[in-house]
Amino acid sequence: MHYDTAAPRTAIALQNAVAGSAGPLRAVFACVGAPSSKKPVADTPAAEFTAVYQANVMSLVHTWHALADRARADHASVLAIGSDAGRAARAGNGPYSAAKAALESLVVTLAKEEQPHGVRANLLAPSLIDSRLAHHVMALKGVTDPDAYYAQLPCGRPLTLDEVAAACIDLATAPQRACTTGHVYPLGAVT
Repeated sequence: MHYDTAAPRTAIALQNAVAGSAGPLRAVFACVGAPSSKKPVADTPAAEFTAVYQANVMSLVHTWHALADRARADHASVLAIGSDAGRAARAGNGPYSAAKAALESLVVTLAKEEQPHGVRANLLAPSLIDSRLAHHVMALKGVTDPDAYYAQLPCGRPLTLDEVAAACIDLATAPQRACTTGHVYPLGAVT
């Protein structure tokens, strides 16, 4: 089903779809994000800060409001996809870095609040992922030599979507992760 975190009626549809599905809700993945324009804070309109925060943080809040009851009943795992930018603030990335730092704080808070209900909450913080969005962001930054840019990354290359997806599934559902909650897991980043 289509779920738009900014449209309350789709949250109700999501809630109904999950309530009507057979089997337990094992994991909730929060993978929504939006980049910033890469301008200095002084040149970034306040509305951009609000929009980036809405996409990167409030999307999880809206999703949790829709799914909390079922997630608690089924002792689900919550995994949010953040970014290494939440801890490695870079010039020209104010709205995005601030939003990803707020998402990290939200996930740790959620872990503490939901632990008594048997819900785990963690955050995966990958470095650059090879995607159309990454290419768009590099263009905003003025990157003209992607290979040279990639060489500066901790892995010397961007992460693949498959690598990130495999890490997500593992962190959210693997039996050996059953006792982990409130953690931030860097992926392809030096902390």
